[in-house]
Amino acid sequence: MSARIALAAATALWLAGCGSGDADPAEAGKGGGSIPAGTYGNLAQSAGHGDMAGVELRLDKGSESDAVEIVLCEGGCGRVETRPLRRGLNGISFTLPAGGRTLDVMVQPAGKDAVTFNIDRDDGLRSETLPRIEREVGLAAARGGTEDH
Repeated sequence: MSARIALAAATALWLAGCGSGDADPAEAGKGGGSIPAGTYGNLAQSAGHGDMAGVELRLDKGSESDAVEIVLCEGGCGRVETRPLRRGLNGISFTLPAGGRTLDVMVQPAGKDAVTFNIDRDDGLRSETLPRIEREVGLAAARGGTEDH
């Protein structure tokens, strides 16, 4: 009888330790939480000036990219920055140089055709949704042409 109880207890402990792969923290952020390859942006013309304002970024392999190409546009587009990516449980991240300091940026999936862009510029966290776009505007302007990817 005690052998049966011991076997039942061992089976119960084994089953309790076996969960679905979804519970594995190493698997978090994969699959449905990945970012598809593409260009994402929210550029718009500034009222009255005609200058572009917003952000545009390109991930050639989505969240599996080695680097991001990004341009920040405020009263016009600056230069294209190519920055190495770090992967985390909640998305991808990178840093941007800005006037002698470093800005932290996080990009997270926001559905199949958008990402959430989070940047801390020392005046609080700014979070924006960037839809996937067909044609690069800010990146092409910053490169000095009308290059499409």
